[in-house]
Amino acid sequence: MPMIEEHDRMEYVELMRRGQDAERVAQFSWIAGALVAAVTMSWSISARSPGLMIPVVFAIAIGFYGMLRGRQQVRAITSYIQEFYEGARGRWFTRVHRLQHQSSYRAAGDWLSVCLANAGVIVALMLAWMYAGAAPRGDLMAGIVTACGVIFGFHSISQTIGMSQTDWPAMWRRTSDEHARAERAA
Repeated sequence: MPMIEEHDRMEYVELMRRGQDAERVAQFSWIAGALVAAVTMSWSISARSPGLMIPVVFAIAIGFYGMLRGRQQVRAITSYIQEFYEGARGRWFTRVHRLQHQSSYRAAGDWLSVCLANAGVIVALMLAWMYAGAAPRGDLMAGIVTACGVIFGFHSISQTIGMSQTDWPAMWRRTSDEHARAERAA
């Protein structure tokens, strides 16, 4: 049995490392997207160009979706650890999961990111329409910025709602139940 316990410990350590890497990449994506958006927005403001607001919206979206994907990976890893390593003992991740489902728990992480990203997009939309009159094809460019912004806003909110409603440990339980049934049938 020591071989199995050593294997479990090594897998646990590797999962924790993978979770830390995913969280780091998520933060880096978010920060990089925000910095690129800020630089591009400053160029657009100095040029008074609504067309340069399109890359602002795309930079915000790329940073947001990189962060969203990282958070999904972190939640999948933590729920796997919670389900298969912590079990009935209920250590850190199990207790955090229970805490997050209490009405008094106020986590600003996901929704704060959505609000910040959409606020940046709204600023880009307003500036695009402000500069639309003076630029050639300004109305077209401002319209494209608006369409991209509305699509991003809707999709960012729907993805965040979906992620917050997902019961990650239940997904792992369902997967392990299907695996056990397949082994019994074989």
